Amino acid sequence: MKCPSCGATVPAGALACPVCHAELDVTQRITFPSAAWCPGCGALVDPGADVCPKCGSSLAPERPERRTRDLDLPDIGNTGVMNALDDGTDATGVMTRIESAIPSAGDGGSRSAARDHMPRPRTFMLAALFAVVVVGGAALLITHPWNPLATSMRATEPADTSMSGFPGFVESLSGQDSSASADGGSSDSASEEPSDPVESLTQAHQDLSDLADRVDASEASLRDVGVSGTADERSAGLAAAQQTSIDVSNLIAQIGLMDDGDGTYAETVNNLLTLGSWLRNRCDALTEAWQRSADAQDPASSAQSILAPVDAAADYATLFEENLDAWTPSASN
Repeated sequence: MKCPSCGATVPAGALACPVCHAELDVTQRITFPSAAWCPGCGALVDPGADVCPKCGSSLAPERPERRTRDLDLPDIGNTGVMNALDDGTDATGVMTRIESAIPSAGDGGSRSAARDHMPRPRTFMLAALFAVVVVGGAALLITHPWNPLATSMRATEPADTSMSGFPGFVESLSGQDSSASADGGSSDSASEEPSDPVESLTQAHQDLSDLADRVDASEASLRDVGVSGTADERSAGLAAAQQTSIDVSNLIAQIGLMDDGDGTYAETVNNLLTLGSWLRNRCDALTEAWQRSADAQDPASSAQSILAPVDAAADYATLFEENLDAWTPSASN
């Protein structure tokens, strides 16, 4: 037996060729690309055959019957034409008159004549008036001329700022125009900010200095109690450091709200915010160090790890001390 794949001689009954390993037990499929089958008996027939040679069924495709319509057309007589052919005379038959369905140009009395003409000027006027009413109504709906404050972006509700360091309520933002009310008169609400911005900035500068002293005291306590104190003492130091950090954050938020409206003291405000950022960085490092101290089982043996965050933030303390006095608020800046 020959392998149909490589032509090698293989033993009879082998399931695979020992040379190319082709399977020999698979039944081969013979394709008939041009073959056709009878739809009646299933016999294989020639594709061009019209009748099945086995059962005699017709293989020609049935053509659908063409539909026709009965039109009531006038009968055109041809008697005259036949007479002319028979007797040689010139008489011809008269064809039946066929009327056109399209009206003539001068026929203005038909029903279709009114629809075929262009619209009258009155129709254009009514359409233009309708467009003006729709567009004008939409414009009035959007602009609200009867309510000037309909699209106002100003804050009109008092805001509770007690959690940001300002007790009470602020009736309007500092950057808004509070000189006149909505009806054109003077506003009755007074700003909660102090009348002298230098006084507020000076107080904020002094508060930063006081908080820096608290941070220094907490750092000194960390180097003493934080590495040798009891668990209660270290927990108390951690709570004090966290409270100082909160106070610093509230003061920074308070300084950020200080604005005179025209930017006169913008540089001073930025300087105070920078001092506050340096101090808050120290507070973050100090809080982390106290947390390590409170979690340590033997703080004395972990002293270097506990003090590492504070030592890394020493540059912030130096920057704060070098610029604190130089950035004291004054009326000139």
